[in-house]
Amino acid sequence: MESKFTEVYQKTSEEGHDTDCGKVSDMLDLVIDGEATTEEEKFFNAHIEDCVSCFENHQKQKLLKGIISGHLKRVIVPESLAFSIKAKIQETL
Repeated sequence: MESKFTEVYQKTSEEGHDTDCGKVSDMLDLVIDGEATTEEEKFFNAHIEDCVSCFENHQKQKLLKGIISGHLKRVIVPESLAFSIKAKIQETL
């Protein structure tokens, strides 16, 4: 039995490469942020091994994230603010 991910991301035609590029583009932030599933990462990595354009996009995005995060400062917020935010989030669920 195939997983839902596999069913959605299978190539369905000769144009599958273009379709896969779109899917990889949509997954780029998830992969870079470490939020992709293992199966998504495998699909992503297998694709960028063969697709120069997607590989280059991945490298550019990683570089951009590194540059931006290198210029950001962490700010310690009061614990009460963190609890307040978490409570508001819980109220909306």
